[in-house]
Amino acid sequence: MKDERKTEGVNQYLKFSGMGMQMAITIALFTWLGTFLDKKYETDKPLWTAGLSLLGVFVGLYLMFKQLPKK
Repeated sequence: MKDERKTEGVNQYLKFSGMGMQMAITIALFTWLGTFLDKKYETDKPLWTAGLSLLGVFVGLYLMFKQLPKK
């Protein structure tokens, strides 16, 4: 019984830390794509970077909320 509680707590910790890593990677990829497009199109202001990094935040939040328990 105690062993099950220990592994359950560890599993929850790994699940939530994985969700944070997933969100960080999603935001980083969208930001990288934005900087790539800003350099490719030689924009004066980093509009692609700003827009895509904001989109990455929303996508990351969506993926995180989708994985949360339904309780």
